[in-house]
Amino acid sequence: MSEQFFYAEFKLLPKRGVVTMSVSKVQEVVLEVPGKLIENWKRENPERELTDQAIAADIARVVVADALSSFPDLPPYEVDVPTWLEKRQPLMNARACDHHDNGIRAWVIKASDDSRASKSSGEALHE
Repeated sequence: MSEQFFYAEFKLLPKRGVVTMSVSKVQEVVLEVPGKLIENWKRENPERELTDQAIAADIARVVVADALSSFPDLPPYEVDVPTWLEKRQPLMNARACDHHDNGIRAWVIKASDDSRASKSSGEALHE
């Protein structure tokens, strides 16, 4: 993670109890969350003691839901806990984001996104 941004990856899981062949062609969402949003949240909520990653995850989950709303054929899903990424992913530089909200940019990753380079070891951090 840079000082300016938090990078998170949310995998989509089939909702419990829903029988489906796959989670559509949409598999995950990667986000770039500005650190400034976290600092603003802390100033507005001084009584709440959460880690920067917990705040970023809460903010990002709303953006994930908004980004996925443009896929009406998506079967019911659950968003897994985020995987924190050390740096911006190649896909984020390869194409424009799919959704933008309050400075947070989201890329919806589909099975067809074969241009996405696989992560090398040590780039992902788990919550």
